Amino acid sequence: MDNSKEILKSENNFSQQSVILRYIEILLTHKKFLIISVLTIIFIISFLLFFIIKPLFYSSAVVKASAKSSGISGLLSGGNLPDIGGLEELSGGGATAKELSLYTQILLSRRCVEETIIKFNLMEVYDEKYMQNAVKIFRENVMDITKDTKSGTLEIGIFDPSPERARDIANFLVEQLNKINIEMNVLNAKTNREFIEERYNIVKKDLASAEDSLKMYQDIYGIAPDIVVKAVTQSEITLEAEIKSEEVKLELLKKILTPDQSEVKGQEDKITLLKKQLFDIQNSTDGTSKLQLKGTPDLVLNYLRLTRNVEIQNKILTYLVPIFEQAKIEEKKEMPSVIILDQPNVPELKKKPKRMTVIFLSFLISVVIISFSLILYESLIKELIQALKRKNA
Repeated sequence: MDNSKEILKSENNFSQQSVILRYIEILLTHKKFLIISVLTIIFIISFLLFFIIKPLFYSSAVVKASAKSSGISGLLSGGNLPDIGGLEELSGGGATAKELSLYTQILLSRRCVEETIIKFNLMEVYDEKYMQNAVKIFRENVMDITKDTKSGTLEIGIFDPSPERARDIANFLVEQLNKINIEMNVLNAKTNREFIEERYNIVKKDLASAEDSLKMYQDIYGIAPDIVVKAVTQSEITLEAEIKSEEVKLELLKKILTPDQSEVKGQEDKITLLKKQLFDIQNSTDGTSKLQLKGTPDLVLNYLRLTRNVEIQNKILTYLVPIFEQAKIEEKKEMPSVIILDQPNVPELKKKPKRMTVIFLSFLISVVIISFSLILYESLIKELIQALKRKNA
């Protein structure tokens, strides 16, 4: 049994070797054709690479995302709000990643690309009749953008047959990025200013209304009703104490004198008058009198509410004023917003195509394809043709 397996295995190995030898024999038989075909392909590719296909030079600029906060959050950071940390991590990369993404979208925008194509007459360079096709070529084959979110930098690269034009286009793109970004920041600042100004005007009106309400209330109940109430309360206490004192004096007089004597009558009238005054203070609702306690809790409460409303509106206005002023400054600010770390230069060496690499890969691919075609022709197609001829004969 083992011997039979070994025999089968040896026969399979021999069969495989025979096939390989057959393939080698086919290639050796057609080696002249193989060599000529490969050399022809290499010659054509080399001719195209050296004389037809223009080499491309690469020039790049590196810009950095600014750390400046923009929008409402940037304005609020200058106020008295507490610092809220940790939100940048929740946004998936923070403000730097967002700013780099914005830079990328600006560079890829139709406005930016079309202005670049028109300035450097690239439609003629690309031999394109339609702007849409030129924009597509520029985005896909000419401009190369690389983001580095860790360092917060963006590399703007340009491929072009002319090294000087590659540098000039990269420079122009940086200028366009800065120009469009400034316009967007100014527009954003204008929107913020309009929003804050609207809120500022509302608060001013609310403050004026609250002040008028407090003034009207004070015209009716006095400048400081709470102080008046304290004074009236003190008067009530004083009257009660005086009544008690006079009642004690009356009791003493009654023990000494008869009830019908004038001193006793006078003392009783005095006590009655004091009690009437106390009653008026505790129960009077006459709005003309300042010495009254009935309704004073509501009086004081309403006064405190009006005072509090004025204070709240005043604090809001005090907080909005510096933010409003900052928003007006931001709207007028047109300082460069893009930090340039590396200016584009005139490249001395071409970037692509890699001629020797392309030639070597072309050599390998052509040898494989032609060899496979010869083997397929000799082992299958040729035999099939001969079989058909024999059948027809």
